[in-house]
Amino acid sequence: MLPVASLLILVPLIFAVVTFFTKTKELAAGLGFLGSLATLGLTLYAYLNFDSSTAAMQFYESVSWIPFLGVNYSVGIDGISMPLILLNAIVIPFLILFTWKEDMEAPNRFYGLILTMQAAVIGVFVALDFVVFYIFWELTLVPLFFIVNIWGGEKRAHASYKFFIYTHVASLVMLLGIFGLFYTALQQTGVATFDIRELVAQFQFFESGLVRDGIFLAILFGFLAKLPTFPFHSWLPDAYTEAPTAGSVLFILLKIGGYGLFRISLPMLPNTGNPDMMIMMLGLLGSFSILYGALVALRQRDLKRMIAYSSLSHMGYVTLGSAGLVALSVSGAMFQQFSHGLIMSIMFMSAGAIQTSTGTRIINELGGLAKKMPMLTVAMMVGFMASLGLPGLTGFIAEFLVLTFSFVNLPGFVLLALLAIVITAGYHLWAMQRAMFGVYNEKLGDVRDINSLQVFSMAVIALLVLYFGLNPSPVLNMMIENSEAIVSLVAAVGV
Repeated sequence: MLPVASLLILVPLIFAVVTFFTKTKELAAGLGFLGSLATLGLTLYAYLNFDSSTAAMQFYESVSWIPFLGVNYSVGIDGISMPLILLNAIVIPFLILFTWKEDMEAPNRFYGLILTMQAAVIGVFVALDFVVFYIFWELTLVPLFFIVNIWGGEKRAHASYKFFIYTHVASLVMLLGIFGLFYTALQQTGVATFDIRELVAQFQFFESGLVRDGIFLAILFGFLAKLPTFPFHSWLPDAYTEAPTAGSVLFILLKIGGYGLFRISLPMLPNTGNPDMMIMMLGLLGSFSILYGALVALRQRDLKRMIAYSSLSHMGYVTLGSAGLVALSVSGAMFQQFSHGLIMSIMFMSAGAIQTSTGTRIINELGGLAKKMPMLTVAMMVGFMASLGLPGLTGFIAEFLVLTFSFVNLPGFVLLALLAIVITAGYHLWAMQRAMFGVYNEKLGDVRDINSLQVFSMAVIALLVLYFGLNPSPVLNMMIENSEAIVSLVAAVGV
């Protein structure tokens, strides 16, 4: 069988290197698209050969790297990582098509960084050794920093440095937790290893509850800051808003915080010194993020900034569903990551297209754009309706699972999150009505609809939002087995 996990990293990385040396926009975009298609092909091969009936690791590879430290190049794919790899592989080719006709500085670097980002994110998803995991985790910072810093808006320098510093500091705290996990396990067993699954399994035997709590919180902090969740989110609005459209979509595809929550934090949680407190903390952060993000989104005048806060609100469902610790609440949180990636890609593409055509993102300065941009309006409507949780679209499936099954263990936090549903519907409908419908603002001049490549890109993603909203099983089935495995760990210790 093909070494699929390694190829999913190497293929976009090789194409990225070649793309950096291209001389024309057409060649850079063409190679970027070809590299993303090759990655999509490998992903579909993995998906079609993936066994959804087991939580076991598949496509496993392991090679000794630094033997005296117990560091191995170990990679594999399971039901936690496969949906997120699929999400990235699907969206990136259409993101490149969406930007195909844009005028930009240094297109070779632009498309090379997109592919580098894809390789780094997939590297995080398949890594089964903490050293490999952390290398790819940190590598994701580099392309995003430069994409915002070079091609971003007026405040791009501030936004890029803020993003880099905030998330890098959180990553260093996480690294301290990883080292704590490594050294404590080494003292107990005498065996050096950075294997994620072995160290997480060994965590329960650490004698000191205080040490277990410290390690757990340090690692969790890195994940929550990257997710992000309130109150570790302050880098998000500036970074998402100032990034170019492609950069905003790449931020949305950066699901490594939520992934770390499922891969590492949840299996560790029942063995912390005070698991009930940790669950309450996650539930509070999740429900408050949902409500806070919705309230702040309602106040925004800038369409893109409104979408950024909407993203924060929706990622709160990931934290809340994880804290619910019921198999289907955890599955709903996983599905929210997949759904959110598709929906927010449409929404940020819409905001970018509006800014390009009209020269503004201020909602009150828009109006009646449906008359001039009917194709964009249809795609944007699908994204906005999915985001507010309309039945039949992916957003409804994820939120329904999280709220319904988290209520079993966390009824108070679910009721708090329910307050955000009306607010969420309000700011989505208000923004659509003010920007796209009503009387056309003649001050906008001659506004053109999105081009054919952009129509195709957004239409395909919108159709996937509809398809997986009506038939979530092809993705959800992969998640359920792993969710049940996580919840069984909790039940085993009586939490």
